[in-house]
Amino acid sequence: MSVTRFTQAVQTKLWQFTHSFAADYSKPEHKFIHQGLFGLLKGGQVQINTIGRSLQEKISNKKVTKRLGYHLGKEALSFRINQSTIKVQKSRLACCKYLILDLSDIVKDYAQTMEGLARVHDGSEDELSEGYWLCNASAVSKDASTVIPLYSELYSHKAETTSQNGKIVSAINQVMHYAKADSIWVMDRGMDRNVLYDELNSADYRYIIRQNGNRNLIHNGKEQALKKISHKVKLKWEYQSFRIYKNKKRALYFSGGAVKVFLPRRKKELWLVVLKQQGHGYSWYLMNNPACLTEQDAVETVLEGYKLRWKIEEIHRQIKADYNLEAIRLQRYEALKTLNALLWMAVSFLYTRLEPMVVDIVLEPELGLVNRKKISDLLRFVYYKLSLAVKRILSLARVYYPPRGSTPKIGQLALPFAECP
Repeated sequence: MSVTRFTQAVQTKLWQFTHSFAADYSKPEHKFIHQGLFGLLKGGQVQINTIGRSLQEKISNKKVTKRLGYHLGKEALSFRINQSTIKVQKSRLACCKYLILDLSDIVKDYAQTMEGLARVHDGSEDELSEGYWLCNASAVSKDASTVIPLYSELYSHKAETTSQNGKIVSAINQVMHYAKADSIWVMDRGMDRNVLYDELNSADYRYIIRQNGNRNLIHNGKEQALKKISHKVKLKWEYQSFRIYKNKKRALYFSGGAVKVFLPRRKKELWLVVLKQQGHGYSWYLMNNPACLTEQDAVETVLEGYKLRWKIEEIHRQIKADYNLEAIRLQRYEALKTLNALLWMAVSFLYTRLEPMVVDIVLEPELGLVNRKKISDLLRFVYYKLSLAVKRILSLARVYYPPRGSTPKIGQLALPFAECP
């Protein structure tokens, strides 16, 4: 398949993707979303001028960016875009056992006129900076063959009255409206909060949350420190896991055990899972999962699920690296929220709609992305390569709409990178 044919294929896939939720928007709004996705995928930047130039319209770029800016500033459009991103991935969610939620940030230390700037914790520098919070969610299949960016909300405590806990709960509820009831949420230590346990337990959602280690739990009818309880847990089972580190497969060794506990003044019985990694010490996890009937089930579910949490970190890194997210420059708060949601929709499309032809695209000699004789080149950072490939494929293209009532057929090599159709 030549690069020209790839251009038609990607454009058609994008049209089919946006057409699936066209009924939820007015015609101008739907056109804006389609053009915004095209501009982000082609330009690889979040600057509105770059998106406008990528459309290659016959009018001035000033008029194009003015039109895009009008739609970006629409109130609550970011919420609707997030809803569409989740909804359009509903069929693929059926094969995803785990849902990952994580907080991230955009640092804007030198911005002065952007609305809603507030103090955020810059995770890369471990310091407080000016910027915005991001509440992100993704879905991952059991074997990690399917990764779906689902949801991202940019928010600021200065611009909104909803608390961070409220944002987290809202994200979870929106995703669960379309996800399987037995999906398991996986969260890190930052979500070890009583208010979240109350919300999750009242909705009977399943979850794995890593512990800070500084709370008390009820065990055998007695309230005790978590660490004291963990010392009594027998680490009966040993496991070997693997992680890719610096392009090499590394073996990790764990021993684990589990006991049933309660949170103080709460009636929901939970699993406390204790893991000890060779050479790294202990970690603790609270899990609500009725499907785990034995201690061994609980340990193996935590081992399987929590190691997938890093998939959302990979999405964070790719978005910041490939689309230069922290260079976002829009003064209006609503426009910032909308552009962030639109970017996650673009990445969600990239991760899920091009998988049947990802090998063909990445190995195309004209694109020069990998050495065809080294399969390891393909396996490393495949979505980074796919993102770059799509930029090159669309580099000379204008936004494309198929003739009304027609859907061009695409001949392509279909390889099952995902568990679901």
